[in-house]
Amino acid sequence: MTKINTTEKTFTEIPSKYCQIILTEDKPAWHRLVEKTDGSLEYRMGVGKYEAVTLRSYRTFIRSIVHAAKQHQLDRIAINLDIPAYSILATLGDELLFRTLGENLALAQYEFRKYKTTKKETAMLQEILVCGVKTATIKQSFSVGVTIGTSANIARDIANTCGEDMTPSKLVSATKAIFKNSCATVKILNKTAIKKEKMGLLEVVGKGANDGPNLIIIEYWGAGKSTKSKKTEAPIALIGKGITFDSGGLNVKPAGSMHEMHMDMSGGAAMIGTMHAIATLGIKKNVIAVIPTAENAISRDSMRAGDIAISMSGKTVEILHTDAEGRLVLADGMTYATKHYQPRVMIDAATLTGASLVALGSFASAVMTKDKELSDTLVQLGEETGDLLWPLPLWDEYLQSLKSTRADLSNIATNFAREAGCIEGGIFLSHFAPKKTPWAHLDIAPRMESNAHDKLAKGATGEPVRLLVKFIEQY
Repeated sequence: MTKINTTEKTFTEIPSKYCQIILTEDKPAWHRLVEKTDGSLEYRMGVGKYEAVTLRSYRTFIRSIVHAAKQHQLDRIAINLDIPAYSILATLGDELLFRTLGENLALAQYEFRKYKTTKKETAMLQEILVCGVKTATIKQSFSVGVTIGTSANIARDIANTCGEDMTPSKLVSATKAIFKNSCATVKILNKTAIKKEKMGLLEVVGKGANDGPNLIIIEYWGAGKSTKSKKTEAPIALIGKGITFDSGGLNVKPAGSMHEMHMDMSGGAAMIGTMHAIATLGIKKNVIAVIPTAENAISRDSMRAGDIAISMSGKTVEILHTDAEGRLVLADGMTYATKHYQPRVMIDAATLTGASLVALGSFASAVMTKDKELSDTLVQLGEETGDLLWPLPLWDEYLQSLKSTRADLSNIATNFAREAGCIEGGIFLSHFAPKKTPWAHLDIAPRMESNAHDKLAKGATGEPVRLLVKFIEQY
């Protein structure tokens, strides 16, 4: 892991072992590595006209710095940002800009090398030094950003781990290890407890695997837990899909669409990363995360297309397609959170549908909610943090498509239409959302893995950890 540090010193005061990053007004494609007369190095990198740099392009060029340092096998780099030169950025304030800097340096230095048997042939980037950081406020903001980025990387580690090494029980163990010395606590419902809670949807999804389903609950009482003598604010509830591998079940996925399905636990991984961040930062809010985890496997015990299961809410569901399993486990997770915690707001995140990728491409996740204020807040925070969201409707007109003739509802459209597949998943979940509590569904399938524009290591992105932490801070 690369060390990320700050110093009050300027470029002229730091040792020559650091390659100094010089940001110019050349086009972003312009890069030059220059050896100075004293033998030290400068890396000159274009970012475009300073006055035109936005928060989005700022995040990109931060990551590009780290990306370039890796390509050129630089072991130590130094950065000095002249914020006043960037007129648009300067209006946003140093706290946001240095928090963003910390987040994106942490995200960009990440690499997943768990399964590499040989040492990396190129030199590793050992240290990133940010110069000219003098005030305690800026240092704190930068530190917060690094913590959030590091927590997002924890989510990436989980999602990048193959299904054999991150089965439901192993995800339980990993979660316990992450929070071992934390002020957050972890509770686990095993297969027997799930059955006792009558979580029939989670149970049916996981019954085909050798490693059965679990329900992971992470509690963080930063504002104080309610007791008989003292009432504190109801928690924010985060629900994350933890499908550790998705074969599609008996409606098996086609070739080329299955090998990355260990990342189908990305929603649950993001909730683990978010809880790690808020517990580490000591945010004074009450938050609980519920992660229903199972493997959607193929065996003689697997759920069948046409089976009918009873949800924890009591609603019956006809399973018309076994590859629409994520919404089933989320439904029981949402009901569990509502019943046991009576949250004041609920957000779920899941790599739910390939249709969301078709609708939005790979740059933003979809947000669905009937609460306009909540939707606007999430979209704005997405723009601020870089975990971009775009709204899709949850109109009542879509409800009819899931009306089953044999059960209360079906898990996909009864006519097997391929229209509005992303919205269909949100509509299904709306049947299980708390009635008087704001709720939003985030379909993060478009952001399950990085694209070339991200300037991140291939694999999981760790989204939407940054967004959720910001939401928790401000809600």
